[in-house]
Amino acid sequence: MKREVRAGIAGLLFGSMLAGCGVAPELESPQGNEALEAPTSAEAGLNAHRDDSTPAAVARYGPVVAYGDGKYFAVWTDVRTGGIWGTRVKPDGTVLDKGGLRINISDETGSQPGIAFNGTHFFVVWGGRDGIDGVRVKPDGTVVGPVFRVIQTDEFQGPTRVACSPKICLVTYTVTGDDETVIFVTRVTKEGVVLPSSDRSISAGLNYAADASAAWNNSKKEFLVVWSDEHGEGPENADIYGNRVKEDGTVLDDDGFPISTAEGAQTTPDVEWTGKNYQVVWSDTRNGNPDIYGTRVNRQGNVKDADGIPITIAAAAQTAPRIAHHNNKSLVVWDDTRNGPHSIWGSRWDEDGDVWDGSGFPISSNGLAQQYLPDVAYGSDKFLTVYAAQNVYEPFEPHYIVGTRVTHQAQVKDVPAIPLTRKD
Repeated sequence: MKREVRAGIAGLLFGSMLAGCGVAPELESPQGNEALEAPTSAEAGLNAHRDDSTPAAVARYGPVVAYGDGKYFAVWTDVRTGGIWGTRVKPDGTVLDKGGLRINISDETGSQPGIAFNGTHFFVVWGGRDGIDGVRVKPDGTVVGPVFRVIQTDEFQGPTRVACSPKICLVTYTVTGDDETVIFVTRVTKEGVVLPSSDRSISAGLNYAADASAAWNNSKKEFLVVWSDEHGEGPENADIYGNRVKEDGTVLDDDGFPISTAEGAQTTPDVEWTGKNYQVVWSDTRNGNPDIYGTRVNRQGNVKDADGIPITIAAAAQTAPRIAHHNNKSLVVWDDTRNGPHSIWGSRWDEDGDVWDGSGFPISSNGLAQQYLPDVAYGSDKFLTVYAAQNVYEPFEPHYIVGTRVTHQAQVKDVPAIPLTRKD
């Protein structure tokens, strides 16, 4: 593995996506300038209570979402020019950019974005043909160019994610080699300047690691990065590892420390800082079919729940969890197949480790049969969960992006869901 990864141009490798109990094939690179698909009969279900828009199946992958300056901002991979599009949503559910905002203003096509808010700007990053790019977006929807190059290499795979302090955004991604995949980070200033030689690995070499996610801890002025790590044991025995990274780039935990080493595979983790602890969630096969587990990690990097806390151990498969926090409670959301089709479920989890909603409650609703790949953000007294939706589960074909607001009391506010991908 080369620590210096300024490589030449080659095809982009994408991270895998969980599908049911297994892993879906790699996602092919999306193409720009494709014709929008005609509306389907499902649009009636999507748009039953909204007459000001026509939903459009233009997404190519699942969405991500952040909250800042009084609004949510959802971003996704799109069939249209540039590949990275998004829309802002007011706390009352009003979609502000009904035809979508083109985020990637470069000539290349991007995919699998990440998003975070640093207090003044949204930072959006994504994978391109020969590296990782990014751009800042003002809360009013203005894209602040030019697009910056986070790292130039053909040896990476997604997802690409980002977490921000007021001064620094930390971009996380996987770099591939002949016999290994390693978690890397790169720091970008609040002005969108990539810090020279700030890219470095934070996981062990000669190993297979993937699916990194990070959270910012303002009290300690550091990030916690979490990922799924095989440590030579094969994908069926992957564990969750973490590493703390200071705002100045100092890595505190060498090649990382174990967060969950339970039986089976622990994959697709996410992490949030609550003000007291980090809460880490992941998909876990210790019981056979995938369930959702979590643990708390304190500010010194000590794991508080060594065996993990079951968030849901319902029947069938629960995968791809994401977490957002506010006021002593987090909302954990995931892809769930307990009723057959893919749907979005959630559960509240507090700072004492208590799970409030048993095996969870349904968030997605009727209108489209298959709903999957969620993300979640908190703002203005509500959580917004965004996710992909189709009539038939074909996640690599154009689909819709929809959103559902959820209160602290687990009240689902939008039935049917809010359509976020719309026609110009």
